[in-house]
Amino acid sequence: MAQPLRSSARAPLQSAPLAPVPAPERDDVNGLESAAALLNKFKELSKGGTFTYDRKRRPYVFYGTNHSSISDVLQANLWKFRLSMVARDVLDYLVTHHDQQALVKTTQAKLGEHFCCSQTKVSKAIGELSRHNFTWKEKRGLYRLNPLYAYGWGSDQQRQLVVSLQNVLLEHQIEIPTVGKKETSR
Repeated sequence: MAQPLRSSARAPLQSAPLAPVPAPERDDVNGLESAAALLNKFKELSKGGTFTYDRKRRPYVFYGTNHSSISDVLQANLWKFRLSMVARDVLDYLVTHHDQQALVKTTQAKLGEHFCCSQTKVSKAIGELSRHNFTWKEKRGLYRLNPLYAYGWGSDQQRQLVVSLQNVLLEHQIEIPTVGKKETSR
């Protein structure tokens, strides 16, 4: 049972009700912009302009020393791709082990050993990820993670990489699959 306020106690301050944050504008199905639309935004940003920042940069606090930035739209809709467990494991490995060019130097045999499964399962998983354009094989033992899905080396380097891979990324657009009778979004 709550006790009544004493006459000497101050009444609690009433805070203003929180207003909902407007949803960001998105162009395409499930909120995912096309790679072409995203590259057009980069072109507009490269024409000039400045960003102001009035407080000191502070590092994120995560386990470990590094972190990766992942597309929230793709992450929220990742379930729609119906990736196998091994494909999801390989994708997570690529996200955490790519270099500044979004490249991962490894073999299917090494990944199989790492995940305690056969090289055949890893090969099928990489094929699954390649069909959805999360990754693709550059050459034997060298895979590229799509930097529009995840990148771990900072926004400036990611933008430079995206611009340098512009034609390749237009060929490797990630499209969120349709699930059920109508589109769903987060």
